[in-house]
This record gives sequence, structure tokens and C-alpha cells, in this order.
Amino acid sequence: MIMANSKARPTVDELLEVLKRTNLPTVLVEGKDDIIFYRSIEEELRDLGIDMLPAGNKDAVLELRRRLREQNVSSPFAFVVDNDLWVHTGFPDSESFEDIITTDGYSIENDLFSDGQLLGLLNSDEKEKFERELSRFCRWYALAVHRHLREGPYAFRTHPGKVLDDEDHYCKTTALREGEQYPDELLKEMLEHFIRIVRGKSLFAVLHRQLSRAGRPVKFSERQLMAFGASRKGENFQRISKLVRARIQAQIG
Repeated sequence: MIMANSKARPTVDELLEVLKRTNLPTVLVEGKDDIIFYRSIEEELRDLGIDMLPAGNKDAVLELRRRLREQNVSSPFAFVVDNDLWVHTGFPDSESFEDIITTDGYSIENDLFSDGQLLGLLNSDEKEKFERELSRFCRWYALAVHRHLREGPYAFRTHPGKVLDDEDHYCKTTALREGEQYPDELLKEMLEHFIRIVRGKSLFAVLHRQLSRAGRPVKFSERQLMAFGASRKGENFQRISKLVRARIQAQIG
């Protein structure tokens, strides 16, 4: 079962000791924030008796994968992580991740957004406002990601509410530095493929501004939107389910 409400996140060392003693087919995933999606996967694969185990984050999943392989732990395992910025860069050249299952988009949220066809929940006025705010957000986000990829750590995970509602912050963080060129091609790509490559949590937050607005007869929380996306069991859901099944069955024999 997924550990959903543990107060203290287990360390990698603690999780490794648990995994060395289990005989259950185990799927290591990132965090409990994705529980809605992974509970659905767990139910889909109940015939295999799999155990979904959140490791906390992507680095923890990759570290556990490395240590399990080093110690030749024989139980069946699968590893699922978000692409994150790999949607722009691809896998690191220095690593071999042939057995890693990744989301199709930036994160699970992106895959659920796509599977759930969530834009269909917007009326015409809401869709127009969503597109206008998304365009403004992406103009900030493209530059933030560009700086992060070129220069090292840069804040590109800022909540869209801050970006869209704080004019001083927006102007300050989108002002080009001396000699800096705006990444027009990256912005174009983001606007064309936003469902896949714009950070999923940010994308949900921009959508949520319309689907929770005052006066709307039916309001949705972000968790409800995720649950709706998971319930559709669409293309991305089926892809990950099939890959997890294949990885586990190959090890069971």
C-alpha cells in the first residue's frame, strides 16, 4: 500500500532496508503528492500484487535504484519518475536509464492534464482568460527555465499567482540582463506544447484560477482535477501501467 500520511519522510537508508526484506513486487515512485495517480495504477495492476512506495523525490528513486542494483537485491522492482527538465534536455549523457519509466510530459500532473482533457471544463470566456494568463506566464517561465539550464539554479518554480498578480515581480524577473537574448524559440515551443512541457504544478495552478473563480457554479480543487484525469485512464495512464507490468513480469519470470 502507498504510504500517504507519514509525518516524517523515510530516509534512503531506511527505505533500502525495507526493500531488502520485502518479497513484494515494488514500484518506487517520487512522492505522496502523486498518490491519486498511483493508487489508480496500483488498482489496475492488482493481479500482480504490487506495492507502490513513494521515495520522496526523484533523486531518492534514482539513488535507491543504484543501491539496489549494487547489492543485487532479487525482489522485482520498477522505477517511475517525472521527466522534469528532461523534457528539454533528454537523459543526462553520463547516465544509463534504460530501465527507468518516465512520464511523457514534465510530470504526472502533465500526463493527467492530457488524459483528463481538462481544458474541456472551461467555458469560452474562461478559456480565453486561461489562454491569456498562460501566455503571460509562459513568457516569464521560458526565460526562467532558459536561465536555469544555461546558468545553473534559478527560480522557475515560482507559483503562477505570484508571477501573474505581482506586477513588480513580473517586470523585474523578465527584464533582460546586459547582453542577454530572450529565448523566443523556447517560448514558441512552450505555447505550442504547453500541456506536455510546462511544469505540471504550474499548469494546474493557472487552470485552477479559472475553475475556482468566484461566482462559478461548479468549482474544482486541484486534487479533484487530478482525480478526474486519473479516472479517465487515458493514453498516458495506460502507457505507464503497461510499462510497469512489463518490468515486473520480466523479473518474476
